[in-house]
Amino acid sequence: MPEGTHSVEDVLHEPPTVEDWVRDNIKAVLAVTDENLTDIGVVLDLSVAVVGRRQRGVTPWSVAELGKLARHWRIEAFLLFSRRTADVLAALPPKRIAQLRAVKVPSAITRPKAPVAA
Repeated sequence: MPEGTHSVEDVLHEPPTVEDWVRDNIKAVLAVTDENLTDIGVVLDLSVAVVGRRQRGVTPWSVAELGKLARHWRIEAFLLFSRRTADVLAALPPKRIAQLRAVKVPSAITRPKAPVAA
């Protein structure tokens, strides 16, 4: 193989980047808080499509957006860059988690149930 080129296996096994850590941390926080991409789109005043592109790694998260998310979750912004998702989750205030989860409950209760097929 010519010098300076990489095999397909090398490309598929590249180590995670800081951007990967940020996306993983956001995904983990969303799972704990029961939020989704629509919810953080509202926080950031972005469409679900834009938030989805950020989370898929198509476009990068801006520092300002990460700062807004950190304030929303009441954690230090630098934690979103952490290699250890456990540190991010440990920093989430339990009271804030409860508040964010509670917002989801009314919509689930008031949503009409879909008819069950016979």
